[in-house]
Formats: sequence, structure tokens, C-alpha cells
Amino acid sequence: MNLKTFFYLAAVLAVGLSFSNCASLTGYQTARTVGEGNGELIASLNVSQTPEFDFDNNDTTDVENFFFPNIEVSGRYGVIEKLDIGLRLNTNFNVALDAKYQFIGDRESPVAVAAGFGVGTFGLVAALWNVQIPLFFSFHPSEKVDIYIAPRYIAQFAAGDFTGSLNYFGGNAGIMFGKRTKFGFDAGIYNISAARQDVLPIATFGFGVKIPFGNN
Repeated sequence: MNLKTFFYLAAVLAVGLSFSNCASLTGYQTARTVGEGNGELIASLNVSQTPEFDFDNNDTTDVENFFFPNIEVSGRYGVIEKLDIGLRLNTNFNVALDAKYQFIGDRESPVAVAAGFGVGTFGLVAALWNVQIPLFFSFHPSEKVDIYIAPRYIAQFAAGDFTGSLNYFGGNAGIMFGKRTKFGFDAGIYNISAARQDVLPIATFGFGVKIPFGNN
């Protein structure tokens, strides 16, 4: 199976799953890029907490919290050696495109740092959008262990209503094991702020697998 076919099948699988709402808060990414012409597939099972907000009234006084499992599938492709693009889909029906640029280290260095940018939407419609700005720091003590931390800012808003936006401040941390195919755990915690509302904490935790393609 070639790389393009694999990513196509992964996207079809993810789109076909059931859904809820909220921006994707999963990680499973180190600061290393996959390298030009290479790719990877990441699949994960996560348990997340998310509040339900009323964007129409811009009022989060009666926020309810929900805990639910979700499955996420994402793929990455190396445009150039230090620049990746990615597609992410999950059973909350979030769809996101992102890019990651590694500016410290390479695919073999023990320390790596990268910056990213992403745009996502809920339900494949222009109703609820989010913009994500992460940083990635990772430590690779051996070729079989990856440890990372990724602080992230997220702005989530309804289409045409920037005054009612939600601001997420937090990040993810995790560890992956394996020489090529890797397995590991990811945890994220964020504070959400909105107009006329106290800060609300939310969290996610999960287990994932990363499958490389090409020479990475």
C-alpha cells in the first residue's frame, strides 16, 4: 500500500465515525519533522473533558462538562526536510490542517524544537472554527524513546462572531516508545477563558500509535 492510498483510507475511516464538538486537544507529536517525501500515520484513543458553550448568547454561566472517549486519526507529510503538513480528523468530527517547522535540531538530534500553526473546523462546515499555535520541545535519549512537551494557544469562535471567542491556554506532554512504529501516552490540560466567565479547566488523556512511511 503506497503512502497516498494509506492517507486516503485513514481519512475515510475518520470521517465515517460519530461525533460531538470542541477543538482537538490531542498531541502525540515531537518537535522532529518526518523529512522531505516521508510521512506518518497517528491513531489514538483518548478520553476528553469538554464544556458546552452557548455562542449565540456569549454566556457561559450555565456551562456543563462532559467526559467522553474519542478516536483520532492524523497523517503528516514532509514538504521539505524541516517542514511538515498534517491532516487531523476525530470522532468529535473535528477536521484540522496544520504545519510544523523544525528550527532546532534534525531527525537524529537528541534535542529538537519546532513551531506550528493550524486551522480547524467542526463538522466540515464553516460554523465553528479554531486557530491553533503550538510550540514543540522534544528530547530523544535513544532511538527508541521520545519525550515531548508542547505548549499551545487555541482561539475558538463561531463564524462571523469574534467577540464570543474562547481562548485556550495550556499544552500537551507525552512519551513514545519504539524504534520505528511507536506506542505511547499523551496528556493535555488547558484553561479556557471567555467573556464574562471565570477560567475553566479541561483535560485529555490517551494512548496512541505512530506508523512511519518512507525513510523516517
